[in-house]
Amino acid sequence: MTQYNRIAVYGHRGWASSAIVDALAASNAPVKVLYRPGSDVAGLPSNVTKVEVDVQNHDALVAALQDVDIMISLVGHEGVTRQQAIVKAIPSTKVQLFSPSDLATRYDEQGLQIPVNKNKDDVEAAAKAAGIATTVVLPGNFAEFALNTITKSYIAAAYASIFTSTPISQLKNRAIGLSELKVTGEEVASALEKKHGKAPEVFRHSQKKVDAEVADGLRAGLPFTLAWYCRKIWATGQQVDMVGTDIWEVPGYVKASLEELIVGGKLWQYREMPPPVRQYFIATFVNAI
Repeated sequence: MTQYNRIAVYGHRGWASSAIVDALAASNAPVKVLYRPGSDVAGLPSNVTKVEVDVQNHDALVAALQDVDIMISLVGHEGVTRQQAIVKAIPSTKVQLFSPSDLATRYDEQGLQIPVNKNKDDVEAAAKAAGIATTVVLPGNFAEFALNTITKSYIAAAYASIFTSTPISQLKNRAIGLSELKVTGEEVASALEKKHGKAPEVFRHSQKKVDAEVADGLRAGLPFTLAWYCRKIWATGQQVDMVGTDIWEVPGYVKASLEELIVGGKLWQYREMPPPVRQYFIATFVNAI
């Protein structure tokens, strides 16, 4: 008989986190969603336990975690530092494993200078200092801007496969990588040409240019610094190594192909780009949009 882990999730409304919560809920594992006061929980599956809690309220958070084996955080960039409150609460609970919100890669020294990456690293360091066992999931960069080279369907299936019934002893203190699809820029361009009947316009920047953009962005605290840095690690192939060698395979899952995603038109729909992003893209890639 399968032994299921009792799971709590913090962060349920994001582009990927909503799919992850749905996949967890579709298993037989007991799932509890912790949500901030006023957060919309109308779309959560009916079999999920919903608990309103301010994570900064230590006593309330400790109470909410008493019947939990695994605490999974899926917060976005703005919520990364709030995870420090979770780290402080866990030692007073029965939680055996904490999976902090990373959803990216293991960054190098330059990458850790970017505030959101540094904040993620600080949370992991705090958990380690508190003696909390962790499991970090590293899918690389998989959001819309990264062409969904790992689809949110796959990452959701992976989270369910990893956390719902795997013995916790097998998950402690691991950085688990996910790998659905590896493609080059030339392969993407070829697929776009096949779909549209003409070759796409290609924009190239030297590594010197990209490094300069990262350095200037770090000095000035610019919001697109992370995008330039990600462009660098994609182009050089560095990101593949950053996902690590402990790769998790989802049993029975049929992985997506570039043909299916681009030529077959099965990429997830992009969100509307905010005006500042459009303006930046126009300035950076002339006539790109």
